[in-house]
Amino acid sequence: MRKQGLLASAGTGKYYCLPSESDIKKDYRYPHSPEYQEIEQTVTDTYPLVNFQMWELIQMNDFVNHQIAKNVIFIEVESMLVDTVYEMLHEKYPYAMIQPNADTFYKQRAPETDIIVQKLLTEAPTPNDRHSSPLEKLLVDLLSKKLSGNLIERSEYPRIYEDIFRKYLINETRMFRYAKRRHLYDTLLSFIQTQTSIKLMTI
Repeated sequence: MRKQGLLASAGTGKYYCLPSESDIKKDYRYPHSPEYQEIEQTVTDTYPLVNFQMWELIQMNDFVNHQIAKNVIFIEVESMLVDTVYEMLHEKYPYAMIQPNADTFYKQRAPETDIIVQKLLTEAPTPNDRHSSPLEKLLVDLLSKKLSGNLIERSEYPRIYEDIFRKYLINETRMFRYAKRRHLYDTLLSFIQTQTSIKLMTI
């Protein structure tokens, strides 16, 4: 039934029927920018065994009303190698920043694309496509009080969530597991239930 497009997975051992109008739902893949691909290849070639994920702010242009003109590329690396990867990238990209807060970020922005290296939390959802962060992770990170949660106007969030849930298959179990790891479970659940029209399949 999954192969026929009749069922979709909402988490481990949990499935739901896809209504006929949802047949356009699919796994998320994004054609990343050349800058993103160059950085991804650099990290992969230099540290082939390192566990890291990446995403870029312009991905959100598929879902927001006000288009993002200046890109920010996030490289999230396992804790013990954050400094090492940052130093390697900083030699090639002098404007690269390591775990900046909002004040530091806006004071030290690059003329073109911003590059940020930060810690990858354990239990983060694993990528479906190379090192590209999955939507379940990005949805949770948007609601955080860290930098990634302050780069897009909060008024855009309901539209972002609704568009993503409408267009793509979302594993709710791993999304809420990661939200719990970030201490955002209640925030995420409340936001979806009160600010969007999304009908969760696992709650």
